[in-house]
This record gives sequence, structure tokens and C-alpha cells, in this order.
Amino acid sequence: MNYIKHLNGFFSRLEKDEKMSPYHISLYLAIFQLWNLNRFKNSFSINRIEMMSLSRIGSVNTYARCIRQLNDWGYIIYSSPANWHTGSRISCIRFDIATDTGTDTASDTLYINNTNIKKPENHKSITNGKGQKINGKNPLHANTDKDYSEPL
Repeated sequence: MNYIKHLNGFFSRLEKDEKMSPYHISLYLAIFQLWNLNRFKNSFSINRIEMMSLSRIGSVNTYARCIRQLNDWGYIIYSSPANWHTGSRISCIRFDIATDTGTDTASDTLYINNTNIKKPENHKSITNGKGQKINGKNPLHANTDKDYSEPL
């Protein structure tokens, strides 16, 4: 699970979805935060009071409507509990994997190519045992031949 790619995928989908209100967005981001805290498990339990507090939704009716609509619109998979004392189960849809557009985004091309990384060579040119100069430079990498009479 790639955190950045998932958020980028969510916001690109959000850009096209005019049905989403600020309530939906804040609830989804609260769900995403809990998904992250649960180490991106396939399914995890949520508590309505905690979700309402995290998403700053004050009405139970608004919360119920938004979570149902997020399920219907394909952002999450929500299953209400059979027992009211247990939490609801949520599964988040992954937006970090390939999209239906087939175009690459900037986040898709960010990677480190290990073949081009040069490893530092081990030089040991310490002049004295106190380590004043390493590889011909002092440890603070300060230039010692400055002319302090020049204006700043």
C-alpha cells in the first residue's frame, strides 16, 4: 500500500465526483487515517462515536447517510454490525494501484534506480589522530580561507 499514491488516486477520483460533499471527504479521510493506524488491513472495525469525532460530523443522521453513500459510490465497503455492541466493519478500496485511465502520473514515475547510485569510496586521510581533516576537509566543511574584510 502506497500512502501517497492512494491519496493522489482518491483526490483525482474526487475531482471527477461532484456528489461528494465536505462531510463525505472528512469522513473518508477519517476512515483512511484509521485504516493507516490498522496497518492497511483488508477489514477493520470502526466506532461511530470515534468516527464522528474524527470527521467533525455532529449529526448521527449525517454520519449514517455519508457512510452509506461512500459505500454505494465505491469508496469503501461497509458492513453494519449484527450486534450493536460491536463495531462496524470497513474495507477501503485501494486507489494506489492502476487506474482505468492508463496514463502515468508523476507519482507513478518516482522511484530510486539503484544501479545509478554511486557508493562512497572509503578514503582515510585523517591528518592526525584528532580527526581535524577528513579527505582534505575539516569535519564542519567550513572554508578556512575567507577574507573577512569584504562586505557581506
